[in-house]
Amino acid sequence: MKVLMISTDLALAGAKVTTGDAVKRHIDYGSNVDRLDIIVFSFGNYQDANLSENVFIYPTNSNSKLGMFFDSIKLAKGLGHKFNYDLVVCQDPFLTGLAGLRLKKILKSKLLVHFHGDFWSNSYWWQENYLRLGLLVISRFVINRADYIRTVSAGIKSKLIKAGVLKHKIKVVSTPVDLDYFKQPDLETVSSIKSEYKGKKIILWAGKIRQEKNIILLIKVFKQLLYKYKDAVLLLAGSGRDYNKIDKFRLQIGVTDEVKLLGHVSKSMLVNYFHAADIFVLPSRHESLGKVLLEAAMASKAVVASKTTGAKEIIKDDKTGFLVGVNNQEQLQQKLLKLLQDDNLRVKMGKNFYDDVVKRFDYNRQVKEVVNYWREIVGED
Repeated sequence: MKVLMISTDLALAGAKVTTGDAVKRHIDYGSNVDRLDIIVFSFGNYQDANLSENVFIYPTNSNSKLGMFFDSIKLAKGLGHKFNYDLVVCQDPFLTGLAGLRLKKILKSKLLVHFHGDFWSNSYWWQENYLRLGLLVISRFVINRADYIRTVSAGIKSKLIKAGVLKHKIKVVSTPVDLDYFKQPDLETVSSIKSEYKGKKIILWAGKIRQEKNIILLIKVFKQLLYKYKDAVLLLAGSGRDYNKIDKFRLQIGVTDEVKLLGHVSKSMLVNYFHAADIFVLPSRHESLGKVLLEAAMASKAVVASKTTGAKEIIKDDKTGFLVGVNNQEQLQQKLLKLLQDDNLRVKMGKNFYDDVVKRFDYNRQVKEVVNYWREIVGED
């Protein structure tokens, strides 16, 4: 089976933009097929590359977002003359999906569109940028014409079905996450982090610093929390377009000593922060999966997260963590305070979370599920 993928993940082209495991994941996909070619939407001057003996990367190096669309089609046409692709896989139902629709006709291949994000029936998502209403129109056009759709959660699948998408076209396969990696901290570094905040309970957040992550709300809640539990520190691990905005906000409300911006944290270092922390928090407005929750589970951390589509898929409320209403400051503060004040509950929930995630999320099994879905689509046994 030969697969052509259209992606927006610059990590595949060599950019240091993520702490995730995209490169490993796609190498593992490729090890199960004859060939996996990946066209990556990109600006700049990235080089074609081989991730492995049968996984090849082709950046578009475009001058505009619209240029990425046309450049990807041009690249795919050239590759199509050399390879007879069985399947075209697109990372999203937007421009990559639109390119996939065009390539489906040109290459006469089946089209699978990934629906990673919680976009439909989600006012939080489009209200962050009203231009996204245009993306919703594109996504509906693409989804209704794709051969198959892969979602990362049952909640997203349910939304698509309610919107009229045919049930038989959709399969739920969550993104494989190399969880074993997060079981193995450097104990000396973990001890060093704890000693830096000696006498303080550590609340950790990790991700891309963007509006939808609701970090300003988290800082507001944390400031109020300090009046009831002063021996705590909030660590924010990550970078992103709203980094300076968050830095300015914590200065304005006077919590620069209690709220630490760590900036970009490498994957190897993030493991240590997970293990050093006492609580992990994720107050996002929307999450399709929330793989940082899975990573926190590997460190046996008690978690508090907003009731997004993704978090509800991972956390069993009151058993493996706490789920709170989106934007509900009072609930978020109450659950964080409860975990800070009750060491036994915090440890018990962390253990329950670890045990549950280990059972339900296995990296190798999920890689096989993704590839087996590809085989099912093209009719291979």
